[in-house]
Order: sequence, then C-alpha cells, then structure tokens
Amino acid sequence: MSSSRVFKTDPAFTPTPLVQRVLDPAEAAAPPRPPAETAPAGPAVTTPVPPAAEPAPPVDLEAVRAEAYNQARADLAAQWETEFQQVMGTFADACQKIDSQRRNLVEHSRGDIINLIISLTRKIVGEELATPRNVIAATLQRALEQAIDSEEYYVTVHPDDLAVAEAKAPELIAAVRGLERIVFKTDPTLTRGGCLLESATCSVDATVETQLDSLREFFGEQPTLLPDLDQASDQA
Repeated sequence: MSSSRVFKTDPAFTPTPLVQRVLDPAEAAAPPRPPAETAPAGPAVTTPVPPAAEPAPPVDLEAVRAEAYNQARADLAAQWETEFQQVMGTFADACQKIDSQRRNLVEHSRGDIINLIISLTRKIVGEELATPRNVIAATLQRALEQAIDSEEYYVTVHPDDLAVAEAKAPELIAAVRGLERIVFKTDPTLTRGGCLLESATCSVDATVETQLDSLREFFGEQPTLLPDLDQASDQA
C-alpha cells in the first residue's frame, strides 16, 4: 500500500517537476571524468615557538616608598637651603645699610657729642668752682709751667680768688727758677678758677672758657677718643 498522497482536489497544491536538467545525448554517452589529481603534500613546516618570557620580579613597595621619601626630603632640604640663602642675603644687605646709616649719623652728630661733653664739663667745673677748694692755685701752677721763664709775671684773677692766689704766690715763686715777683690784678668778668698770665716774653690764657675751647678742639682733632659704637654694641 502506497503512503503517497495525491492532492488533486487541493487548490493550494502546486506540483514540482523532478527533472533538474536535460542531458545532451553526447554528454550522456561520454565516459565520466576522472577526479582531479592533487599535488602530494610536502613535509610539514614547523614554526618555532618563542620561549615563554620570564615573569617580572615582584616590586619591593617598601624600597620604592623609602626612595620616594628620601627624594622628597632631599628636594625639600634643597628648597629650604635656597630660601635660607636668599633670606640671609637680604638680611646682610639690610644690616650693611643700617650700619652705613648709623655711621653717617655718628659722623654728622660728632659735633653734637663734643658739645655735649663740653656742656657736661662746664657743669662739672661750675659745681667744682662753687665749692671752697683751691682751684685757682692749681690753675696758677699750670699757667706758670706753660709760661716762658721770666723774672716777673702779671696775673689777672677773679676777685674772689685773689686771697687764695696771693697766699699761693710765695710757694710758686720758690718753685720756679728765676722768678722773683708775681703781681696780681682782678677782673670780675673772669670765671672763678681761671686766670690770665702775662710777662714781657709771653702770655698764657688759663681761663675756664679757653680751657673748654681747647678741650673741644682736642676732641675734634682726636675722633678716636670718642666712644666707638661698634665696641659698645659688642660689649652690650
């Protein structure tokens, strides 16, 4: 019993022809073509396999961290050194400018310092002359030491110093060789403690004002005698 079915009465059925190509009689009578020969396979070529790369050594994190820390410290130290040198250079320049200004100030104020010394000396001398001391006697002796030898001197003193001067005269005459006489005169305009000495060969101004002027001139000619501010600051 055949299992095929015929759908003649099915309108959707479309018969499919079984013949795909019609053979030509000459082609049908020709013998079948032998299969194409293939070239014999040559020896197999083996591609060398590169050796496997050695594994990278493990990274020493502690060593890397230590190296980075040391490098950072070195960079920071170099930066601090540069900044320190800059600050020290600025500070040195400022010190030089201050020292230069201070020296200029001292040089310009030297006259003021000398005037202050003279003022203080005048005050001390004034207080000294106000006490009952024989200042005129010492002044007379210094005047005679500076004078040129002579037989007679004329000495002008303040009226209040006359008594002390006359009492000192014999001693002075005895101490000076060749001196025979001292003649005293008075002048109220003279400051006590000073005198004017005159002779035929010389004159000596031993007044207090002249001695202070000489002191002023001496300090002006001897600047090294004034206080050195550098040494004073070092000692302080």
